[in-house]
Amino acid sequence: MSEGRRVLVRLGGEPFGSNFWATLREHHPMTRSPLAALLLSLSLLGGACGNGDEDPAVSTPVDQNTAETPSSTEAPAETTSTTAASAETTTTTVAPLPELVTLDRGAFSVGATTVVVDDGVRDRPLTVEVWFPLDPATAVDKEAHAYSFVTGDTYVSAHAVSADPAEAAAGPFPLVVYSHGSGGLRYIQSDYTETIASHGYVVVAPDHTGNTAVEQALGIDVDVEQVTLDRPLDVIAVIDAMVAGATPETAPLAGIIDPESIAVAGHSVGGYTTYAVASGVTINGVAVAPDDRVDALITFAPAIGDGTNGRLTNADLALIKQPSLVIAGTADESTPIDPNVETVWAAVNASPHYRVDLVDAAHQSFTDVCDYQEEVASLPDTTEVVAELIDSYAQAGCLPEQMPHERAKALTNTFSVVFLNSVLRGGEMITEETNAIPDDVVFAAKE
Repeated sequence: MSEGRRVLVRLGGEPFGSNFWATLREHHPMTRSPLAALLLSLSLLGGACGNGDEDPAVSTPVDQNTAETPSSTEAPAETTSTTAASAETTTTTVAPLPELVTLDRGAFSVGATTVVVDDGVRDRPLTVEVWFPLDPATAVDKEAHAYSFVTGDTYVSAHAVSADPAEAAAGPFPLVVYSHGSGGLRYIQSDYTETIASHGYVVVAPDHTGNTAVEQALGIDVDVEQVTLDRPLDVIAVIDAMVAGATPETAPLAGIIDPESIAVAGHSVGGYTTYAVASGVTINGVAVAPDDRVDALITFAPAIGDGTNGRLTNADLALIKQPSLVIAGTADESTPIDPNVETVWAAVNASPHYRVDLVDAAHQSFTDVCDYQEEVASLPDTTEVVAELIDSYAQAGCLPEQMPHERAKALTNTFSVVFLNSVLRGGEMITEETNAIPDDVVFAAKE
């Protein structure tokens, strides 16, 4: 890695605290107009995309090879005799590391459906999107899974199909729970969740009721203290429901899930949620115990702050031991690397712990907003307000000076799948010892 790529970009920003939620609104133009935000928020209600369960197609390192090249020198001739003296010189050649090859979707097709779960304690039903592996033959002739906007505009998945979990490929498969950001929705990173499913994982994502785009636009979102308490409990409730399979909706899923292989992933405040599930957290005297069933953690642009905000403190983060991967963008102004990722990197005691900074990626580089802009807003019959709002929201990830969205998706998906395979399936993680890290990635690892 060149010296230039070892320098982390540091951006200013408010820590995750009393001003964090205002900061999110300030940097997310979609939320500035309640009516406009409502239309886009409601429009984001819909479906899923992906397919495979094979080891990641990342090139394996080439063994170092040595080659000896003998050479000889001849001694000066004497008057009475000639003596030939030879000297052998050994030259060692180290083969270059293979370039990082990003993954495509896996060998499975992807089915998608929506279920509702309730922990039976909080009277809090959660709408959950589910993506699961399908044998390719099963997916033939099924209808593409679509994200339907309330205005009638549609974003149709190019990869996932609507299907019943009873049709899923034979498991068991590891379970991944995805937690959206504040003001997001359960399928806002569907390219990611579907890609994970295509590599042989069951992926589930709840709407965090009270903290979705719909509630924020209507002005009925709950206060930050309640949000930070509800979110980890939501993830734990979803894990409970999927493992137990106590309802007709979840029973087929429980039948294909490996309860001994569970990961949690989350974007922004979903990153906070991910860490809180692993560490446990106490909010206003109410304690949420850590969920020891969780084996691996992935966060994207996590909203953590500087570790002194009273929600997740440095002491809380230090309790985390599970293998962890944090991916962030150096151009993120909503949850900038400093202090958010820097705090995580210093405080979390994960083993191993991997960090991937995507050069010039921004906050929405980890959502599907750029896809909405390209495929929905560009259609000639798209509702004007929807097109305008998508374009506005895309300022935080789809600008020419930011990392191209397809590149951000490819890198995010690749590092995530390889990481999950390394932790849950005994595979090998991408590191500086196995691959040449590309110039648009700053990589670090702790064992």
